[in-house]
Amino acid sequence: MKAFRMLAVTAAILSATTFAAAQSTQRGFSVVLLLGETQATGGGDGLPPAPALRKALNDVKDFLPYKSYRVLDTQWLRSGSTRMKGPDDQEYDIDLVADEMPVIPGLNEKTGMLNVFFKLREIGAAENSSEEFGRSIQAAELEKQRASMQAQMPAAQGAMVQEMKARLDRIEKQIRLARARKLIDSKFNMAIGETVVVGTSKIGGGDKGLVVLLTSVAGGK
Repeated sequence: MKAFRMLAVTAAILSATTFAAAQSTQRGFSVVLLLGETQATGGGDGLPPAPALRKALNDVKDFLPYKSYRVLDTQWLRSGSTRMKGPDDQEYDIDLVADEMPVIPGLNEKTGMLNVFFKLREIGAAENSSEEFGRSIQAAELEKQRASMQAQMPAAQGAMVQEMKARLDRIEKQIRLARARKLIDSKFNMAIGETVVVGTSKIGGGDKGLVVLLTSVAGGK
């Protein structure tokens, strides 16, 4: 019985080692979320220090209004979904699906090309137009409740003040959820090892924006 347990433990270790090795050879993606600002901050050229990111931004600089960039979050993703943190503790959901494109003479003659579907959205964003319509009605009603409560705040006294502030905070969160937006929904091709600017989305009144860069990293040998 003891020998059997030893064999079982050994088999489990070998299985885990094989799985870890297989995982290490899988292809993946580095997702970088930047905050772009129209006003330059500090010295230098306002670009991130990483060479691949600098090159990708330089390639599209004529199409972007931003003069400086700040890294908000980075994630490693093989495929599927993850969550990234933006400014003011705002969080965003990322969905990524990528398939290697087959080599087809006359259509796609390059090897190592990927067909990528990428989505960035605020948490709780509606899935379709009918849901968006329902959310807009809900948000309008919540905004009326907020305005009514704000009008009553000056007359509040004692414990009622804290209670109304807590209710206002809950309403604000409900409004943010109801107003959650799809920010980027993109389909594109990229080469393994390439870094691309996936897309941008304005925030903060238009003087700031989210910029997403994606790097496809080849698996190990």
